[in-house]
Amino acid sequence: MRIAKPVVVAAFMILLPSLAWPQDMSVDFRLAAAPNNIQGCIAADPQFTRVHTFTLKGGQAELIAPGGIHTKLKLAKPNVYETDYELGRLNLHLVADLAASPPSLTVTEKNLGCKWMGVKR
Repeated sequence: MRIAKPVVVAAFMILLPSLAWPQDMSVDFRLAAAPNNIQGCIAADPQFTRVHTFTLKGGQAELIAPGGIHTKLKLAKPNVYETDYELGRLNLHLVADLAASPPSLTVTEKNLGCKWMGVKR
């Protein structure tokens, strides 16, 4: 019994990091514009309708957009990452929901109400 306790403690200590941090992953999303986007939103479609890559590495989340734009995302709730950033005149809110089935990426423009959505490719 004396040997079993240290072995269990050692096994727990080895497994704890894998339980505490999400696994490294990479997910590609191809976004599509919401059908009710206004004309001002449609002009931004070429930027959003290409492949975006969400990467989670070492607990750090990043979205790589076409043209090499790297955006850091923060954990909002388990398996959901989000951030706000500006792209030209657009004030954007990004949400990568890895808890959804299938995983999804949503980009919403805060002022105009534009929206682009995509699921894992």
